[in-house]
Order: sequence, then structure tokens, then C-alpha cells
Amino acid sequence: MLDAPLTRGATTIGIGATGGLAFFLLNLPLPWVLGSLSASALVTQFSRFRPSLPPAWRSYAMVAIGTMLGTGFTPDVIARSGTWAVSLIVMTLLSIAFCLFAYATFRRWSDMNRQTALFAAMPGGLSVVTMLAEQHKTEVNRVVLCHTARLVVLLISAPLLIQWISGIDLADANRAAFEAPEALDLSGHGALALVAVASWFVAKLVRFPSVMLLLPLLSSAILHATGLVTVHVPITLSIIAQIVIGSGVGARFANYTFRQIARDGWLAALVGIVFAAGSLAGAYLIAPLAGGEVAPLFLAYLPGGAPELGVVALALMIDPAMVAAHHVLRVFLIVALLPYTAGRVSKRDSIIS
Repeated sequence: MLDAPLTRGATTIGIGATGGLAFFLLNLPLPWVLGSLSASALVTQFSRFRPSLPPAWRSYAMVAIGTMLGTGFTPDVIARSGTWAVSLIVMTLLSIAFCLFAYATFRRWSDMNRQTALFAAMPGGLSVVTMLAEQHKTEVNRVVLCHTARLVVLLISAPLLIQWISGIDLADANRAAFEAPEALDLSGHGALALVAVASWFVAKLVRFPSVMLLLPLLSSAILHATGLVTVHVPITLSIIAQIVIGSGVGARFANYTFRQIARDGWLAALVGIVFAAGSLAGAYLIAPLAGGEVAPLFLAYLPGGAPELGVVALALMIDPAMVAAHHVLRVFLIVALLPYTAGRVSKRDSIIS
């Protein structure tokens, strides 16, 4: 019965929602993401059930998150977007440095070949990285495990470090959205829903990595930047999207044994810790020059998944538009540079062999 994709997906969401609710009641950080992630991951290792979600469900969540991130591009935010130039350059340089460090680490301390180490070292962009990894001589499972383990470290460390540097009360942040929910605006919410559905339909026809996130983000941003729409995505849909994202990350561990996780996971987690420390240091150094605050810069520099870290910015209301802009640029850089770099590495391996 549980083998049916829809039934398995619904059960996975139920497990994730239970974990999210438990984290919420315990006032733990990012409850709907980390709680669902933890519950899903634990089930993969301590039961015979293998959580998984139909691919379309993640697409729906990506559309919702992209739409939510787009609501942050208000006219005021657009007016100050010119001040992001320095920060965007720093993010690019940091991403390159992070990638080189991770590549050297995986080559030195694991038995990965050059191709696998390169793809495992990419600072985010898991969807495009996985797609391209399947076209090269890589161990795709190891690439996905390294990205997942590193992302888990970043998702756990981000809210704790943000609480430390900014004094945000995470328990208050968890409940803030429920205290004054936005009233339903039939015209505003209707227009936002229509644009989100249209973006999803167009995105299905476009073959481009992360388009399910980027196109709704752009469409929603245009609506809000022009002032045509000012409403936000309802909190219930936001929570469901977070549960889908968290449960999906946790479900990836179903493909691995403890031995496999121990082999590569610890090294990827260590890389994640270095990434978090480097991002925090970069944020502190650049904040005075860029005229920004440390917390949003830290989230912008963290080399993780755009949807997952975008959710962190949304949940804690830390300049989601600015954070999204940095992560979108990182995705485009990976799309532009990874195929060329992988080709060079592959050519070098052919010459050596």
C-alpha cells in the first residue's frame, strides 16, 4: 500500500509535518524545515519505510518559495539594490574560494576522483550539479550525499549564528507569522496565485536548472517592484512548502547506509562548518563597506541551496530579496562555469590516462 508514489509521498509529508510541529512546540529554530528534515532522516535510518516525494511536489514547493522570495522586491528594496554590487562581487569571490577549498579537501582526505570531488565541492546548485554529474565520470550518489550533509550543517548553524550575531529571538520568530496574519485580499492574492500558476506552467516548458524557483521569483518580484501587488503568500502555504523542502532533504538519506554517511558525510559536514565560518567572517568584514547588516550578508554568502536558505531568510524575515539575489547569481555562475570546468578536468584525466 505504501509503495504507491502518492501514498508514500503523503506519508512522508505526514512524518515531516509531525517533526515540524514537534520542533515548533519546543521553540526550536526553523521548526518546519529542520523538524521535517530531522523526522524524515531518522525514519530512513531506523525503519523500513523509505520516505520519498513525487518530483512534482518539490516543483510546487519551489514555485511557492520563489513567489514568496519575490514578494520581498518592494519599490524600496529595488531603490537600494544598487548598493548590492560590492556584496555580489564578494559573494562570487567567496564562492570560488569555497569551491577550491572543498575540492582540495575531498581530493586529499577521501578517495574521490577529480570529477566527483569537483561536483561535490560546488557551492550550491544541487539540481544542476546532479544533472551534469550524471553526464560525467562521477559517483553521483557521493556528490548528492556531500551536498546534503553540508546543507544540513548550514541549515542548523545558520539560525543559531544569526541569533548570536543579531539577537533575534528564534521562538518569537517562529510565532510572529501567526500573531498578525495578513487578511485575504481576493484581487491581490488572486493575481499572485494566477502569476504563480502561469510561472509553473511556463517553467515546465523551459529546460533550465532551478527554473521552477527562478521564474516565479522573477514574476512575483516584477509584480511587487511595480506596486501592482503588495500581498504575500498565506502562512499555511508557506509552512507546507517548508515541510516539503525539509522532508525532501531528509528523504535523501534513504539511499545511504550509516557506513556511507560516515565515509563522506563527516568530511562534507566539516566543509560545511568551514563554509559557515568563512561566510560569517566575510559578512563581518564587508558589512561596513557595503552599508549592510551582518545577518543578511551571512545568509547571502552561505553556499547552500537557494530554496533552503531562501526559506531561512523568509522564516526569520532577514532581507529575503537581497539574500535571494545573491543565491540566484550563484546558481547562474554554477550553470555558466561548471560544464566548462568539468570538461577541462575530464580532458586532463584523459591525457593522464
